[in-house]
Amino acid sequence: MEKKLFAITAVGMAAAIAVPTIAFGNARTNEGKAPVARTFEATLSGSDTATPPSDPDAGGTAKFTFEVTTPGGTNVGSANVCWDLTYFNLENTPVAAHIHAGAVGVSGPIVVPAPGVSFTNLDPNTSSGCMDTIAANVEKIMAAPSQFYINVHTTPTFPNGAIRGQLTEQGSAVLLPEPLRAYDSRAAGAGGPLAINTTRKVSLAKGLDGSNVSRVAVPAGATGAIVTLTVTNTSTAAGPGGFLKLYSGAITTPPAISTINWFGPAQNLATTTQVAVDATGSVNVLAGANATDFIIDVVGFTTS
Repeated sequence: MEKKLFAITAVGMAAAIAVPTIAFGNARTNEGKAPVARTFEATLSGSDTATPPSDPDAGGTAKFTFEVTTPGGTNVGSANVCWDLTYFNLENTPVAAHIHAGAVGVSGPIVVPAPGVSFTNLDPNTSSGCMDTIAANVEKIMAAPSQFYINVHTTPTFPNGAIRGQLTEQGSAVLLPEPLRAYDSRAAGAGGPLAINTTRKVSLAKGLDGSNVSRVAVPAGATGAIVTLTVTNTSTAAGPGGFLKLYSGAITTPPAISTINWFGPAQNLATTTQVAVDATGSVNVLAGANATDFIIDVVGFTTS
């Protein structure tokens, strides 16, 4: 594969290898709830676990809904948490899962469900359910979700944590720890330069990091992607300049405006933008006026 030309560096979370699916049966939306019922998400990765060793090829997703029933309470039963966890490529079966206090790269104590208590119904692939927890801890998470993380533990290999991900509130933007190369038309089998008036569908679900390790880029449930779109080896064979349109894979009619333009042959130009994705995390790319190679690096994603 060609040497990567990452346009920007971001801070946040990443996950590995494949895109899991999330069971949405327990983690609920805020519809019909009091203002204290809110939903949070995390993308889990073995590379994001602060206490080594971790499971580098594993990953997953998590979704939590917290509802405070007795604000400021200190006893179990004053708040409720519902969760949906999905994980993949774990070396061993999970034995415990918790939300810990701690910023990115920092290990901290268990706060949810409660100190010393694990989320239940763990199996080799998923966990979901609801249980009572401590309102005071839930209120701290609601106030600063980025200062808390979900950690899944396995034995005997990774008792200190196999995969981990920082919490973010549903409906927010999440930046990855580094851009992930989701597509490069110059790579073998990628299709080569995009011809004039041709549309190509590209999946942003996963991408390669700086070590050529495949990781989750746009996870299941995301509604949009934050990307850097680069054109290279631009052509002017059909006349001066050209452009690309980047838009959701769910849209059949291209938008009226372009995403990036070039004005001469063999130019290297990049722009960072946000684009909606379809249910599979895919986008469409349309070339106008002239052909070009193009590269898409995923910087982050958005949820609704």
